Amino acid sequence: MKKRILYLITFLTIIGINYKLISQNENITITYERNPDKSVDFSYNKKLPGSYYLKLEFQNLMNCYQTVYEDVIKDGSGHLIKLKPIDSKQHVNFSYKYSSIRGNPNPKIDKSFNYVFPFKTGKSIKILESTSLKEKYFNAEKDSNWKSYIVDRINADTIYGMRKGIVIEIVDKFETDSLDEYIYTSSMNKIVIEHNDGTISNYIGFNKKSIFVKLGQTVYPQTKLGVLNIFNNSTYRLYFDISYLKETNLDHSKKRTLNSQSQMEHITPYFFNSNGSLIVKNNNEYLVEIDEITRFKEFTKREMKQYMKNPQVFN
Repeated sequence: MKKRILYLITFLTIIGINYKLISQNENITITYERNPDKSVDFSYNKKLPGSYYLKLEFQNLMNCYQTVYEDVIKDGSGHLIKLKPIDSKQHVNFSYKYSSIRGNPNPKIDKSFNYVFPFKTGKSIKILESTSLKEKYFNAEKDSNWKSYIVDRINADTIYGMRKGIVIEIVDKFETDSLDEYIYTSSMNKIVIEHNDGTISNYIGFNKKSIFVKLGQTVYPQTKLGVLNIFNNSTYRLYFDISYLKETNLDHSKKRTLNSQSQMEHITPYFFNSNGSLIVKNNNEYLVEIDEITRFKEFTKREMKQYMKNPQVFN
């Protein structure tokens, strides 16, 4: 059987830009309404779930003090800002532009939070630390905070949630040619989940049409996410990491190079273990475990009641 070594790496992956810029036409729409008192209300509609940092800037502003709106929007729609006239008898005139980036910049996170390994409890898994592609293949500077993990399996295992969160992105369009042997490919199906504290987890490596969750769905520790896809003929591989937005540079005019640092900050997570919290060590084997404190840590009272009645709903 002929093997081919494929280097399918997109430019964004090479330079480590794993944040997501969304144009206003695709995701966020801003509208305004003039009021009888000559003030102007600005509102937004957002198509995609999750937190987005939004910057709204006004130009040629007349009959109003200069102002800029910068904040994180989470709901599907809402009010942004009201422009009030200096002279109540005259209209406020303006032009405006806006930009957005997915994430909540510099959130207050608990870096000691206990995650659950993304496999079924009772399984034993060996975890490798993933190499930075731009450092390994392009002799470029690695992101100072790089931290990502790999788990290889001999079977198409089911992947499970590490923590409660909202599904904010699903990619489910790539199929793998089983004749190919990969060094790395960016053409992999994935699930992205935002947690309550603003951290974001990436799960990469799912088989097409084998993802169980939906966009906007709330998932929990040990919720089934999907089934792994084949990688390198006989291996089934999961890439996973946890990060958050550390910068809000929305200047599209600045060119990013191989040595540009990512706007996302990776964290080194702690994982639950019956003997205490642990940090993953490269090429070590771990047992997937969970206890009630870890499972229910972020449950609401209503979710607790639902779980007691029907725990299968949360799997």
